[in-house]
Amino acid sequence: MTTESAYQVELARTLEELERLRPAWDELPWQREEAAYEYFVTRLRTRPDVIGPFALVVRDGGRPVAGLAGRIESRRLQTFLGYRAVYSPLVRLLQVVDGGIVYAEPAALRPLARIVDEGLRGDDVDVVAFPPFELGSELFTTFGSLGDAFARQPLIAPWTRRALDLPAAFDAFLASLGHRTRKNLRRDGRNLESSFGERLRVEIVRDPGDVERLIRDADQVARATYQRRLGAGFADTPEQRALALVGLEHGWLRGYLLYLDTTPIAYWLCSVYGDTMLLKTGGFDEAYAEYRVGIYLLMRVIEDACVDAALRVLDFGPGDSTYKQQFSNRSRQERNLVIFAPTFRARRINATRTAILGPARLARGALDAARLTDRVRAGWRGRRRR
Repeated sequence: MTTESAYQVELARTLEELERLRPAWDELPWQREEAAYEYFVTRLRTRPDVIGPFALVVRDGGRPVAGLAGRIESRRLQTFLGYRAVYSPLVRLLQVVDGGIVYAEPAALRPLARIVDEGLRGDDVDVVAFPPFELGSELFTTFGSLGDAFARQPLIAPWTRRALDLPAAFDAFLASLGHRTRKNLRRDGRNLESSFGERLRVEIVRDPGDVERLIRDADQVARATYQRRLGAGFADTPEQRALALVGLEHGWLRGYLLYLDTTPIAYWLCSVYGDTMLLKTGGFDEAYAEYRVGIYLLMRVIEDACVDAALRVLDFGPGDSTYKQQFSNRSRQERNLVIFAPTFRARRINATRTAILGPARLARGALDAARLTDRVRAGWRGRRRR
């Protein structure tokens, strides 16, 4: 095993320094396009609140063996009660991107953790936010031990992340589902198709030349969703346009659009990286909710993934919605990590967030135990629709 002192660590805090790291960066086996050089740099250049990169490469005898992709942002750290943000202090946040920590051996994680810890103890960062890690994993254990009890954000409830190991054919996927689920899918599909017939069509967008249409039509649908009224979901912004273009150019983005005549009524935007397709965001026009157009289009997504020989996994992303339970065949428990700097202001922010999150988590636990969570969530969404 290599000792930490034998590793060489390089930290890039500017785009120029990151460019010098690129040969080593491109050798590392990043897990998501978020950390791939072109995508990572595009977000750094187009996100309005970015201060700069926080990018690490660890070498062993000149060979890259670990890396961390992060960016420092000046942004509001929002704390929610339900769908309402009730506390939003402005912080300098080090955001580690999803799939942005890779390593060849566990010992190579230690210098990454040390540099992040040094960043927290400096003057540039108030808080570090890590992407979701599987509970008990090497990443969760290593970075979850940073700081002391007053630095770590408590009361972050773990969630279920579900995935589908893709079968060789869509019919095999359907055969794997429960009888009631298959029956409902067939009924809903017949209802939609008998109601609208040839007026319906599905388009799969892979070509960079179609980026304008993809962004325009996905945004048109997103404007009709409850997520938009919550300030979430997809939106047509310069950042999203640039990321969509670089994603299509490299085969990292695949868009699915359902049209009624010439009007888009549902969409899914999916990341494709390595052997995995990830459902990133989706939505449907709520005027067609009774036809379950989002699920109808999702079946076309799964069908397309099944016939793609390069894909082995469909990742449904974080959260445990009913459709994810129905269509997945494996799962894991995960949660993100939030670590605060050892300053009075950062610890005060952590304490305030904890005072809000504590009662909220107790209330959520009571709703889950009574199986009322979905009903209450639907009520929140209904009020947002009015």
